[in-house]
Amino acid sequence: HQELKEEQESQEIDTKQNQLNETQDKNVLSCRICDETFTENILLMKHLKIHTDEGLFSCKICGKTKPFLCNLCGKSFSQKGHLTIHTRTHTGERPFSCKICEKGFIEKGLLTDHMSVHTGERPFLCKICGKGFCAKAFLNLHMRVHTGDRPFSCVICGKTYTQKNHLSVHLRTHTSERPFLCKVCGKRFREKCHLTVHMRIHTGEKPFSCNVCDKQL
Repeated sequence: HQELKEEQESQEIDTKQNQLNETQDKNVLSCRICDETFTENILLMKHLKIHTDEGLFSCKICGKTKPFLCNLCGKSFSQKGHLTIHTRTHTGERPFSCKICEKGFIEKGLLTDHMSVHTGERPFLCKICGKGFCAKAFLNLHMRVHTGDRPFSCVICGKTYTQKNHLSVHLRTHTSERPFLCKVCGKRFREKCHLTVHMRIHTGEKPFSCNVCDKQL
């Protein structure tokens, strides 16, 4: 078994080296397995780990291998940049802020989409109903209302969803994961919106008022 393992490891090294040798003559290095391109050898070498068993973490639900693991909640990602953005949901960091209303965001794309709130711009139009959207991604989501497409399905119970984040929330009903922690009392929640509502118990905030009697709720 030891000899077989050493032979497999040797083959992996040879394969990686061959991939590097064949692409070094070009300005761009490309992975022969998935065609992803890189500007530096070290980036390609790190990427190759995705296609081997080296240093990977597997999702317990779908079995997909993702090499970048969050040390706070155990969630794993296929790209380091995605892990960096995810980590901000734990730290509360919002490095991208709106210069008009000062609202902060965990990634630049969300800030770009947010700016349409102030400009009123809706450049992406639905050809079926004419509704406008500030980002193409939102238009794509909306189109599923017309097509009935529900591309995200639970591998455990088969339930389907139109959005990936809705599936992620649903999966927590199977795993019992409650990633959103109240720092005041320690209670955990499955969804961030539930934590937000819960925090009003501690802060006394009443953001809604009755249109008839003006009572704060």
